Amino acid sequence: MARFTFALDLKRRGAGPPDRASLDAFAGQLYTAFGLSRLFSAYAGPGLRVRRSGDGGEADIGFTASGALDMAALLGFAGAGSAYASLWYDQTGNGRHAAQAASAAQPRLVNAGVPDLGPAGRPMMVFSGAQYVDVQNSLGFLRNAEAVTLASIARSSSSAVQIVTQPALPVSPAVHVALYYVNATTLGAQARSSAGNPLNATATATITAGGWVRHIGRVRFLAGAVDLSVNGVTATTALAPAQNTPDIDATAPLRFGTNSTLSSFLTGATGGFVCARGSLDLAALDAALAQVMP
Repeated sequence: MARFTFALDLKRRGAGPPDRASLDAFAGQLYTAFGLSRLFSAYAGPGLRVRRSGDGGEADIGFTASGALDMAALLGFAGAGSAYASLWYDQTGNGRHAAQAASAAQPRLVNAGVPDLGPAGRPMMVFSGAQYVDVQNSLGFLRNAEAVTLASIARSSSSAVQIVTQPALPVSPAVHVALYYVNATTLGAQARSSAGNPLNATATATITAGGWVRHIGRVRFLAGAVDLSVNGVTATTALAPAQNTPDIDATAPLRFGTNSTLSSFLTGATGGFVCARGSLDLAALDAALAQVMP
């Protein structure tokens, strides 16, 4: 019996966080940041608000002193049931939390008392094909942007799904950006350069189907380029014309896990995502994300 208990404890504990909060070097540069460990040393808030399946009760789950998600609190709250994320807290301090009020659309963290863990033994958030979150107060993300950077840690068994996207601006044709799966073995970063340009520019890279990836898209509107970094390897394509995005807000917020029309959903899991109104260093950001792979 003691042997069985020890094995169960190892499974529930999982791997710890990195020795140093992975995004400290980007403090003050990010628009919003979400993770399943503490991403900034200065962040003192909770990581998630979760709903348990048994009675629909909700509770905030924070981090341990070392920065790992508090799995003891999460599993103690879930009990023998499952737990789902209703609010993913923005760790930048900007207050742009990722929310999902509809129970059926909330991604999962615990399945019937067992935590969802990735290959490294760290927690992951599971999307089973109908889940997504919207970033609050993010309608102005693209407004007058000279450059933006989107990044995620994810794996997918589906194809042609947008992972992080800013839906259409209220102009025709729509101006938008998207970090997405072109299909199960191809990742893309896509942007439309201006209100008068009907064509998207897309940078792509090939991956192994179902593999975990550090997926970064950097759109340099003013420089006329779309950069895609996948697990540290970068591809670039031209974006024309080179200019800022329009001086108007989007009609819908930044969204993770589906496209703007809710017609294609992520089937897989994530360890977090970040967004910036600026051109971040791709190699440094990839190295930071590598520290918190599930």
